[in-house]
Amino acid sequence: MAIFRIGSVQCSADWRVGGSTAGKCYSQAEEPVKNGLQGEGAPIVLQTTQRAGESNRASVFVLVVACCALNLSSIFAAAQQGAPPSSELLDQGRKLLEAGKIAEAELVLDRAEKLAPSDSLILDLDAQVKGRLGEYASAVALLKRVIRLIPQSAQAHVDLAIALADSGDLNSALAETSTAISIAPGLVIAHLNRARILGDMKRDPEAGDEFAIAARLAPGNPDCYSYWALAKRAQGNFTEEAELLQRVVKLEPRNVKAHIMLASSLLHQNRTAEAVAELRIALVIDPNSATALYKLSRALLTTDPEESKRLRAQFDGLKSQNSVLDQARALANEAFHAFTVQELREAIRLFSEAVEACGDCEIESTLHRNLGLTLCREGQIERGAEELRKALALNPEDRDAAKALEMIRGR
Repeated sequence: MAIFRIGSVQCSADWRVGGSTAGKCYSQAEEPVKNGLQGEGAPIVLQTTQRAGESNRASVFVLVVACCALNLSSIFAAAQQGAPPSSELLDQGRKLLEAGKIAEAELVLDRAEKLAPSDSLILDLDAQVKGRLGEYASAVALLKRVIRLIPQSAQAHVDLAIALADSGDLNSALAETSTAISIAPGLVIAHLNRARILGDMKRDPEAGDEFAIAARLAPGNPDCYSYWALAKRAQGNFTEEAELLQRVVKLEPRNVKAHIMLASSLLHQNRTAEAVAELRIALVIDPNSATALYKLSRALLTTDPEESKRLRAQFDGLKSQNSVLDQARALANEAFHAFTVQELREAIRLFSEAVEACGDCEIESTLHRNLGLTLCREGQIERGAEELRKALALNPEDRDAAKALEMIRGR
């Protein structure tokens, strides 16, 4: 039995789809500078490791998922037999991953792995998907199998290092980067990930050496400078942080978060005029950046109080939009209660109202999924599938929507 929290209301539920527990916690951590593209031949960097004691400033919201009570397995017939070959499944999985359809890619690649358990390409791609979904232990296990198959692949050792670091095993991750560099000394991502791991281990001088090597090998890669800047900030070295971030914004002039980070660094050095210029650039790129609005309003408080007041009002207006989210949460709670007492039509009505109230608020995808699952439980399969497709389009990592749709397609 799992406990789910909606706003301030705590509910108990054990709702499943196809036997998997359907509780999903979505956290959107503030990512100061965007990561490099991930894919074959592109830089792959650590996603979640940070210094001990640092807050990730994550905003976490969990909404109940209506699954086991829906008992979709009793609604749909078993999926059709006759699996395509593993190579075809690998291709499907790769295309789904490239399209950002993470949960669907996992289903396809898990099937491919069962058909070809010694195919290193399938195992590696499946591990990438598991890592994106936060299944770090599974990713590590798959990548260790890849290493056994192709022990001289530097990229495979880097991939394993990333999964190990994400799982919290920094010592083993560091060892894997050493192996990767011994195989391919010029592999940029090996040095970059080694630098980040050393930074997380507070071995700052060694981390700096590795960042320098990565930047020398790939001077046009903004990731080399953005992650190096994060390390300098953690050390309190704002002057060098600003220098590195200036390289990032030169390489990526439309990177809003990089401009905001550079402004913050400049403000720490009392270089207010330069910081104001960076914040104005950020707002030209994204006029609704709450962080840029707030920081700029504060920076102008003494030099231009009128503009500061206007910006603060704009910032307050963005905050007021949170009331929409509160209304959607309240309706979702009522819908959940109706569902638990088997008042399915009332639950559908309330979930529909929650979707309408939400608009494009942060829980939109979860509301579409819950509405879709409730419609399926009530027997409205086509309408339910339509809502599930909307949910998956909004959140490609929604495993429960993906599994439900797979069962619908196989009925």
